[in-house]
Order: sequence, then structure tokens, then C-alpha cells
Amino acid sequence: MRTLRKTRSEQQALTRAHLRQAAQHEFAFRGVSATSIDRISESAGFSRGAFYSNYAGKHDLLLELLEEHQTQEIEAWQTLLAAEGSFDDLLPILQARFDAFALNTNLFLFDFELRLEAMRNPDISERYSMHLSRICERADALAAALIRRSGATHLSTSFLSMALRSFCPQLAVEMRLGLGSNGESPGTRLVALLAELLGIERGAPST
Repeated sequence: MRTLRKTRSEQQALTRAHLRQAAQHEFAFRGVSATSIDRISESAGFSRGAFYSNYAGKHDLLLELLEEHQTQEIEAWQTLLAAEGSFDDLLPILQARFDAFALNTNLFLFDFELRLEAMRNPDISERYSMHLSRICERADALAAALIRRSGATHLSTSFLSMALRSFCPQLAVEMRLGLGSNGESPGTRLVALLAELLGIERGAPST
């Protein structure tokens, strides 16, 4: 039986997937600063050359991981907001969605570490600023969708966007440290904060 050979693009995608998986493990185990390209490459079963054929450095790989996960989550919320039904009925779904997302606290920790590194290192600062700008644009679009769906005309998009970007990592970290309020999940707390900001009474009719 003839074995089908992978195309060059398929092989590169597989190599990048292995590097990304190895990097997540190494970052979680050692921290971003202590993780070397050699460790990532060795863990993935590749040479340094294979790493540099795909990424300029470990921070570029980390930025790709963060942006992919953050973008996917924002897009998932936007899809939910576009669905039919009342906004009040949607809140428990958003709550469960964020609870699942917040379980991956390593991603939030990676972001904190990368942010600190960007503040110290001008080379990383420029790349991180570009990444943050793209995430802010997507968060703005999500905030606008939340305001439209809830009918909260008193709240500005920029304010709600900033609140989301502040609340989400903070709640995930508090969950990891066992600092939740009265045992409430991060999703429960996030939805309660959003409802208060948007001026929504839980259980009241909404559009």
C-alpha cells in the first residue's frame, strides 16, 4: 500500500503544532523567562534549526498562542451574542463559557509574564504592543455587541472593553489562588459584574 506523503505546508503545520504543544508545557513548568528555545525544541523532538524555521524566538511563539486563544474566546462570545433569545437567557451560557476558559490559567500567567518582559525589553515591547492593539480592537467589538444586545445606552464601548480586559485575567488568577467570593465561579462573578455595569436586573425581561 502506498503511503501518502505530507505536503510541505502540512509538514510545517505539524511541526508548528508540536512546537506549540511543547512550548506550553515548558512555559507552564519553568515559566517564560526560564524556558529556552533549546528546551522547547528538545521537548518537541526537533532541532534549533526547525524552531527558527518557524519562529523568530520564543516570545513570537508565545504571542501566537495567546492571540489564538484570546481571539477564539472573543469570537465565541460574539457568536453567542448573535444568537436568538433574550439577553437574560444568554447570561448563564456566557457564564459557563468563561468558567471553561478560565480553567486554563497558564495562559493568563503567560500573558502576565510576557507583559512584564515587554516592559523591560524594547524588542519585545513593540511586538507585544502590536498584539495588544489587535486584542483591544476585538475586545472593543465584543463590548459594542454586548451593549447593543443588552440595550445599555449609558455605557461607552471603550469603558466596557477595558472592564472586560481587566476583569477576565483578574478573576482567573483569583480562582487559581482560591480567592473566589463565597465559592462563586469566575464565570458567575464575571456575569454579575457585567450585569451591574450594563444595568441589568437578573431575571428581568430584556431584549
